[in-house]
Amino acid sequence: MSFKKMMLVVAALALTASFAVAKTNVPGQNRLGVDRTDLHAALYQGSAISSYSEGFEGAFPPAGWSQGITDPATTWFQSTSPYEGSYNAGCQWQASVQQDETLSFDQLVDVAGGEYVLSFFAAGSVGQSWDLNDTQTVEVDGLVVWDFDSSATQYQVYEEFAVDLSAYDGQTVTITFRYAGFDGDYYQLDNVLVNDGSGPPPPPPVSFCGDLIEADGTGNFSGDTCDGVNLISALGCEAYTENGLEDYYEIEMPAGSSFTATVTNTADGALWVVGECEAVGGAFTCLGYADDTFTGDPEVVSYTNTSGSALTVYLVVDSYSSSCGTYDMVFDSTGGAVANENMSMGSVKALFR
Repeated sequence: MSFKKMMLVVAALALTASFAVAKTNVPGQNRLGVDRTDLHAALYQGSAISSYSEGFEGAFPPAGWSQGITDPATTWFQSTSPYEGSYNAGCQWQASVQQDETLSFDQLVDVAGGEYVLSFFAAGSVGQSWDLNDTQTVEVDGLVVWDFDSSATQYQVYEEFAVDLSAYDGQTVTITFRYAGFDGDYYQLDNVLVNDGSGPPPPPPVSFCGDLIEADGTGNFSGDTCDGVNLISALGCEAYTENGLEDYYEIEMPAGSSFTATVTNTADGALWVVGECEAVGGAFTCLGYADDTFTGDPEVVSYTNTSGSALTVYLVVDSYSSSCGTYDMVFDSTGGAVANENMSMGSVKALFR
């Protein structure tokens, strides 16, 4: 069975008493505590032209990069404390060896082609006595063009930095990230870009719009997520990362209407209410979330349309970890219910054959 949905039409009756459970999409944080707000906005405008990008997600050092090593035990390595993705580049401190560790790559600087701004995210120690024991710099052809101590403002929190390369227009330069010192501090690097200063290109859209099965109704429904996929895991409003397989329901809501979905899942269930069925990079707008119980116990999520106009939202039946299972759902809404009660998902499919 493919993705599934039901058009669950909520009647437009005025509510005498209701409550909203909508939640805004709160930016997440990475392991170092950085708020994942779009920091590019402060530096970048316009559409992205990215001639080079490296997030350290593959082989290390990356293809085309060279590594200078003085202490193999504490040199640059592939770390698991990224700003984005799963990995980054990190360099540990050493209290018994003088370190001089480098990561370098060559880049053609082409102002006309839109390749003249180096940007990257870095995190390290700020305001500690050991800060004076090391230096973290960026060099272009051996010339220091940026240093961490005079640029960073937060302790072990990723910040974005940019270096103007336009003075090197038409040249192929060697860009080096250097960590040097003795008994210093831990240093992190991620998301290295060379482009026109507009930031990275947007990620592709993630969608569950195209395989939806339509029906109208409220009441009791059943389904099975084991024939689905996992498109939603974390949106910033969740208590737990939900990597289970999913079913999708479209809900049309007149102004002032509300619904409550109670779902009992044979897996450790979770529920989302999101504002769209397609979102760039999977950044769906979180309007509601529930994961309060365990396997076999009901999860309940509610939503009220307080927008003042009709809107469409989506209910996602999910589960914790990478699990899946069968479930029963009771869908209640304000106003008169519209047919198709007590129907399984297979029965709903039969309406459209």
